[in-house]
Amino acid sequence: MTSCVTGAAGFIGKNLVEELRAKEGDVIECDPRDSRMINPDDLLSHISEKNIKAVYHMGAISSTTEKNTESLIRENILFSSKILEFCEKRNIPMIYASSASVYGDGKFGFTEHSRCDPINYYAISKLSFDMIVDQKIRDNSDLKVFGLRYFNVYGHNESHKGDMASPVYKFFDQSNRSREIKIFEGSENFLRDFIHVEDVVKITIESRQFEESGIYNVGTGNPRSFRDVAEIISNLTKSDIVEIPFPDHLVGKYQKFTCSDNKKISKFIKFERQDIFSGIKKTSKILENKNK
Repeated sequence: MTSCVTGAAGFIGKNLVEELRAKEGDVIECDPRDSRMINPDDLLSHISEKNIKAVYHMGAISSTTEKNTESLIRENILFSSKILEFCEKRNIPMIYASSASVYGDGKFGFTEHSRCDPINYYAISKLSFDMIVDQKIRDNSDLKVFGLRYFNVYGHNESHKGDMASPVYKFFDQSNRSREIKIFEGSENFLRDFIHVEDVVKITIESRQFEESGIYNVGTGNPRSFRDVAEIISNLTKSDIVEIPFPDHLVGKYQKFTCSDNKKISKFIKFERQDIFSGIKKTSKILENKNK
């Protein structure tokens, strides 16, 4: 049996493929950005006759500033629904990337049953598919589908993400280029739940064995400010921190606080997530080796 990973050239997808290949062997990779991989248009026909252990659907338009709603619907809802229907008919576990962005500013809380309040089109697309999955589970008690609401994931293999890269990667990149780390004014008040990609990959692989289908938060439950992150990296790289004005285009579209409520996932996941300092140090060493 083999696993299938969509978005295999992406940040989480690439790390997931590496871990699955190391532990389980063959992995079918799907991503339109890499000609060596299966194109999404051909995926379902390609795997229809294969013995698939699980489909890890990491592929999506992941830009929180994307405004092309037609593209978001096509990629994040319709394609995801095709995979869901495919897996349901064949009783294949489907694990997919949802997002903590669905919670918006968090004024209603961060449990999986909290009222969601998305503040951008990307988050709306993610919530829309979560709602489809929730209804599917109600209609089919045998369905094996696990939506993982990733919080702020950081680590290695982020270089391709550009402006959507984590603050951790951005700060290391800025430090490497200019010995300056740029943060928005008021960053001590912007707190996010940062989780290392190694922990995310481990949880993602284990989730196919969860006893209950549904939506699960994937975070640490310990938010830290952007200022904290910048100071850790500043101390490691001997770089200066420079404050810049908050961008106009992010006003009203920016999550100022996220914190994963882990009660639900803790029924199945028992290990401790890496703290932010340990995770950043590990990321630093990997980036240093790649830059040598």
